[in-house]
Amino acid sequence: MITSRENVLIKKVVKLHTAAGRKKIRQYFTEGIRSVGQALEAVAPIAEVIYSAGVFRLPGGGELMDRVFKAGLRTVEISESLFKHVSDTENPQPVMAVIDIRDCTLDDLPEAQDLLLVIADAIQDPGNLGTIIRTADAAGAKAVLLLKGTADPYSPKAVRSTMGSIFSIPVMPQNNTEELFGRLKERGVRLIAASPEGGTAYWDADFRGSIAIIIGNEANGISETAREYSDLCVALPMNGRAESLNAAVACGILLYKALEQRLT
Repeated sequence: MITSRENVLIKKVVKLHTAAGRKKIRQYFTEGIRSVGQALEAVAPIAEVIYSAGVFRLPGGGELMDRVFKAGLRTVEISESLFKHVSDTENPQPVMAVIDIRDCTLDDLPEAQDLLLVIADAIQDPGNLGTIIRTADAAGAKAVLLLKGTADPYSPKAVRSTMGSIFSIPVMPQNNTEELFGRLKERGVRLIAASPEGGTAYWDADFRGSIAIIIGNEANGISETAREYSDLCVALPMNGRAESLNAAVACGILLYKALEQRLT
């Protein structure tokens, strides 16, 4: 059992609390019985499961660890005080999985006539981004593409907000926005951007076929580049006093409009 903060593994997990550490090590972590169980179910690339004895005293903890042991994963027991040191939560369930970040590209996307994608254009709040990833997964999108300025999808808050979807749907950071839009158009993917200045109410828009729904920054909306490349800008009319909807809420409305059209 590890008890020292100077242990190499412990130092690594501490680094995974930072975006720079995750980027360099190419790993992230998720905590709690439910989340680690979801990672197992999704066959996420788990590098190790770190736990303390307290997990066996929690409902479902023993069953989870049985699954972990049967899966043959690397397990590391640490002291309960040390687990609190590496945890991102105030009252942690003492089990976490350290997971390798998958490198996915546009070439990994299926060749489909009805490809559904989400593009996050400088979404800055990790909670919003995590909810967008969760909603995209629920609606059957094949990937979430992240433009520059978007929050780190592997931060602890973002991972929690995905409610397990981070293990199931490809999340692809993009370095060159214009190149991305060009490649999508080459594949016949229409770009549909959510914008308060959109000329078309979303309920009148055609979301069938291969599309990518662009959700813009919480304060400033979609970028000028996204606007220029978009085939269609759609608005979500505001009938009350609110000026706009939360980015994740807007994403959900558009995704489920797309799903409705595909199912009818």
